[in-house]
Amino acid sequence: MTKKSQDKTLIASDSIFQINQVDLRLLFEHSSDVHFHPLKLNNTEILLLYCAGMIEQNFLNEQIIPALDHFLQKNEVSSLKQESYLGTLHLSEVRYITSKDELITAIYTGYGLFHFKNDHSILSIKMENKPQRTPEETSMEVTIKGPRDNFIEDITVNMALIRKRLPTNSLRSEQFTVGVRSKTAVQVVYIDDVVDKEILVKVKKQIEKIEIDAIYSGFQFMQLVENKLTLFPLHDYTGRPDFVVRSLITGRIIILIDGIPYAIITPANFFLLLKSAEDLENPPLASSFGRLIRILGIFLAAFAPGFWVAITAFHPNQLPLTLLATVIQSRTGIPLSAAMEAMIMLLLFDLFREAGLRLPISIGQTLSVVGGLIIGDAAIRAGLTSPSMLVVIAASSVATFTLVNQSLIGIVSLIRFFVLLLSSFFGFLGFFVSGFAIILFLANIRAFGVPYLQLATRFNFLNAIKTILQLPATINKKRSNMFDSKDPTRRK
Repeated sequence: MTKKSQDKTLIASDSIFQINQVDLRLLFEHSSDVHFHPLKLNNTEILLLYCAGMIEQNFLNEQIIPALDHFLQKNEVSSLKQESYLGTLHLSEVRYITSKDELITAIYTGYGLFHFKNDHSILSIKMENKPQRTPEETSMEVTIKGPRDNFIEDITVNMALIRKRLPTNSLRSEQFTVGVRSKTAVQVVYIDDVVDKEILVKVKKQIEKIEIDAIYSGFQFMQLVENKLTLFPLHDYTGRPDFVVRSLITGRIIILIDGIPYAIITPANFFLLLKSAEDLENPPLASSFGRLIRILGIFLAAFAPGFWVAITAFHPNQLPLTLLATVIQSRTGIPLSAAMEAMIMLLLFDLFREAGLRLPISIGQTLSVVGGLIIGDAAIRAGLTSPSMLVVIAASSVATFTLVNQSLIGIVSLIRFFVLLLSSFFGFLGFFVSGFAIILFLANIRAFGVPYLQLATRFNFLNAIKTILQLPATINKKRSNMFDSKDPTRRK
């Protein structure tokens, strides 16, 4: 077909959706935010309709309507059905509506619709201006030295923040539409020559299988993608584009969801959940020490109360005599058992932690820790708990704040009660059985085929150290072999 014949190609009439104005108004009669405006441009009767708050009003008045008016002064309205004439409007994404579903989706996603009375066809023109905020510092993560242009609720802006940092053609983005009602845009982002293709195929297949009416949270979406019930999170999240870039470079997959102000990182293992976006902004030695503190924190948070109850209630002979005498003296007059005492204090501290999350950031953290200590001191004076128990419970609660992932904090709190319960009944036997059960459970978790406790696919000492600690950039020349990457080299 020659270029000249292409210019006069007509849009097939049978593919154009047709509806009269009465039925069109009835279709949106219960949508008060859909506005109708009759127009008459060069004796052509047009009904303009759009969704208030979703379009750029000035662009409509100053660009689109004058462009249509100018076109109709020189051409017949039927000329719009020729593809070459549509291009002369010099407007982006101009097309005829071809179905009722497309009509409904278009008006609620920032398109202006022009209904022509003569043939009942509808021309859609993109004039999107959805409500959004500018990129700013995220409240999900503490930023000291890192960038402040963090993710917002607009998927286009979020993708642009990543693209700005990785202006390479190997950065790929594939878009899906999920949700029968919400029509939520979802993007799967990866680096083509770094990502593990087998994992990528699994992720995309799971997304394509999702059948749901609406997507309203990132965790809900990932439950559908992972398609399994597990206690521990199989993905990580971040509001910082720099941490997303780092995850992409290591071979992981990023999922962006329209309306969600953070990026989802998958697959995640236990050690990824202990990493902070701020680690790369600090010297390797300081970052490595911080990660070791987090590992210590998670063990202290999960096992300290159970260990203390087991040793004081079942095996006091394992304590030094001076410490044993202090513990016995401090418990004099307390009517509760050590297990019940620990359970009540844990519930009290968790109550303060939950209250701290619901209060403004400036006072929330202070209330959850200081408030718990003040109430704990009052409980000591009232004879409801001992000072030694308060110290153990307070240390366990404070240790949870060293963790980065909020989902992991909640899970650790549940594990703490599980360990405490078994230790309260069986002493050290229950303590070690609970610890062994947790490790066994973690070892059996798989995130898209990646073991949860995996340090490296082909284990070697350097990869294990690289997974846990932060190595200097001068010696960190290879990617971790956790994923099957075509390009294992990070620095020559």
